Amino acid sequence: MSVRNLLVLSCIAQALVGAAQAAERTPSSPLYLDAVVVTASRGAKPLADTPVRTLLMDSDSIEKLHSRDIRDALRMLPGIQLREIHGKTGEEIYLQGFNGDRVLILVDGLPVSATTGSTVDTSQLSALDVEQIEVIPGAASALYGSAAMGGVINIVTRKTPNTSGGRIAMQAGTFGNERELRNATLPQRHILAAGHYVTELVKWTASLDRRDSSEFDLDLNSYTSNGFDGDKTQIKFGVESNPQASLFVGNSWQLDAENYDENLTNRRLTSSGNTGRLDETLKRQRLSLTGNIEGEKTRWSYALLHEAQSDDTAQLNDDASIPAGNLWRSTDYSQQKAMLQANKRLGNLGRYALEATSGIEIFSESIEQKKSEIKLTDEGVASDAFITVLPSGYYLINTQEVAPETRSSGELFAQLVATRFTPSGATLEWSPGARLQVDSDFGPYVAPALAARQSWPLTLASGSAWELQTRESLGVGYRVPNLKNRYYVFDHSINGYKVLGDPDLSPESSRSVQLSASLTDNQDWNIEVSVFYNRIYDLIEAASSGEYEGGGSVAIYRYTNYANAMTKGYEIAVQNRLWRSLKQRLSYSYLDAQDLDTDQPLINRAAHHIKGFWSWQIQHNWDITLTGEYQGGYYSYIGETADDNEQSPDILRWDIKSGFQLTNDVRLFGGVNNLTDNVRVTSNAYDRRPSEGRFPYIGMDFRF
Repeated sequence: MSVRNLLVLSCIAQALVGAAQAAERTPSSPLYLDAVVVTASRGAKPLADTPVRTLLMDSDSIEKLHSRDIRDALRMLPGIQLREIHGKTGEEIYLQGFNGDRVLILVDGLPVSATTGSTVDTSQLSALDVEQIEVIPGAASALYGSAAMGGVINIVTRKTPNTSGGRIAMQAGTFGNERELRNATLPQRHILAAGHYVTELVKWTASLDRRDSSEFDLDLNSYTSNGFDGDKTQIKFGVESNPQASLFVGNSWQLDAENYDENLTNRRLTSSGNTGRLDETLKRQRLSLTGNIEGEKTRWSYALLHEAQSDDTAQLNDDASIPAGNLWRSTDYSQQKAMLQANKRLGNLGRYALEATSGIEIFSESIEQKKSEIKLTDEGVASDAFITVLPSGYYLINTQEVAPETRSSGELFAQLVATRFTPSGATLEWSPGARLQVDSDFGPYVAPALAARQSWPLTLASGSAWELQTRESLGVGYRVPNLKNRYYVFDHSINGYKVLGDPDLSPESSRSVQLSASLTDNQDWNIEVSVFYNRIYDLIEAASSGEYEGGGSVAIYRYTNYANAMTKGYEIAVQNRLWRSLKQRLSYSYLDAQDLDTDQPLINRAAHHIKGFWSWQIQHNWDITLTGEYQGGYYSYIGETADDNEQSPDILRWDIKSGFQLTNDVRLFGGVNNLTDNVRVTSNAYDRRPSEGRFPYIGMDFRF
């Protein structure tokens, strides 16, 4: 019997056992259904009452995963697949078959700049102060616009405590002597420090999160390396109103300033075959102001965001006497956003209680890209290039590769929630909504959505009380090609390819259907089954152009519109407590993603995905967490015929982690990631399994 079938049978068996044993369970719940989420309705609401299906990863689970960034937390959520960004050091998200270009990633409701093409690198997002991660799959909500065709992921940060304090944590590990290129005991290191100071009127916060890494290589007989040598550093300062101050009764505000730096080096062979390296320096400055004003029936929210990002890369030969082929590229990107929103209680209409969320958003972005390279001749150089003849006889050529480009949009959104509570205890809810987007380059577009929720109380023969909830949603997704899709030059000549933007791209759109049913005793069991269907029009993907540079050594890809695509599938998820101290989450996801024009699968999407999460509180101060993940093989290359297609192998990964509370303030922890050491074969260009293999680590967390 296959692993997939075993998991499906296990989920069904767990559900039957739970129905029989629920009356014997402890009242302490592992389900977090009473957790308050903000993404589904852009306002605080219990998870069980959200109008659209919302997935949640809570702070307790995130901490027990010892997450250095949000990847470990996202990995355990049903339906999410992570893929290493080709030619880069991070990972992007695939959700319901949509890649990271179409999954909107927010931090406290505000977007994060993409650093690779138009995909957010999840390894850049620290888990330092994350309270929870909320996920809305598919185009189920009218409250989010362009880039949310595949869903929304909102990283909600932790509220500052009302008393002063802080935290210092350190973690270090290794990929093993046979892979590490630096002669150090623990060459992979992570340190974070955070503190907050509370005054009568405001709260001050400051934090530092730094990850240092040496290069590691899956094949020491080759020159190129898989892991970067360098550091990723986030520094953040903030000031916010103190809710206990009488001056701010009914009002709150928060001002945050963040600086993120990456300084990375990877060994690579140059396009001419010489030994070389790829250096990257990325800097991102982020300034945001958010706040709320409470009225009698209306809660006003506002937000302002400015984010500037510079990304400098260098492809260099190691031999200083051969400068030809050295290339430097500099990309400057910025985005600005302003939002005003109203959450209003409208009273009753017949038997329905009405609430409305509406607002306006203004968004703008800009991009500029420059290139410098050293060549043997000035033949074939662009007419607007600036050429300098060096004393060595080589030519230094400076080119404005992408002239300054800008784009802006204004958006209006509205969503109504009508809720009826029946005398029998059932709940019926309707939630229609729409979003109008007027883009400076592509004009107006209206994206409607309709969601519904029903819940019914159930009493089993044993006397235990259960609840059945069903949710349905129809939504229209719409995404304009951003500036990187249209103009950016994603140059990885050092890896043998280059991706070029296309200014003539058309917007892409989708029609999304989401259905789910969950059964819970609101104590120890939650069983959910969901199905989805997404029909995609004018899908934007990078495709081979058939062109080559560098004497045929560099393949040219261009973004283009595919006319038709489809993703569909289903998910089964079970959360329950096995014993008083042991809780688990199991999920199975099936995905079918097709290019309807060619009747070929879309690449990098695994059809079968199994996840398991077990958390065991052995003693009050000692816990063990085990996670398992299986991904079936998937197509990583699609040729002209099915016989030309190439697959990446299955992935099976186990992680084990443990924490021990030494004192009230000091916690020791450690574990092993990827215990099975499931990694790619570097000689196989179609193998897209992870490059990060078995990783034992230890750490300490001190809070005061």
